[in-house]
Amino acid sequence: MALLLACLVLASCATAPAYDESWTWDSPVFDEQAVLGQAGLLSSQQDALFTSIWTLGGGALRRRQEYQLRTQHELWVRRQVELKRLNVEEAHARIRDYTPSKEH
Repeated sequence: MALLLACLVLASCATAPAYDESWTWDSPVFDEQAVLGQAGLLSSQQDALFTSIWTLGGGALRRRQEYQLRTQHELWVRRQVELKRLNVEEAHARIRDYTPSKEH
């Protein structure tokens, strides 16, 4: 059983979609896939056995992903204001209107 679990963990890591590792806070576009990838929350991992054991029936991983994306999006918007790419009103609107993608 342990060997099977280890194989599933390795398979989920090996099949995880690639993300843009060059993405930074200074990038002009917020990349959800890159943020999730840098946080170790790639979409393929939510279907892995070891993850679903801890999140069974509660949608905890989805909520964690959404919280992570909202937090990171707010930090990215603040960085865009610092770089003078957005004004404060636009920043407030982007934060207020942001909805994490359901694809992840």
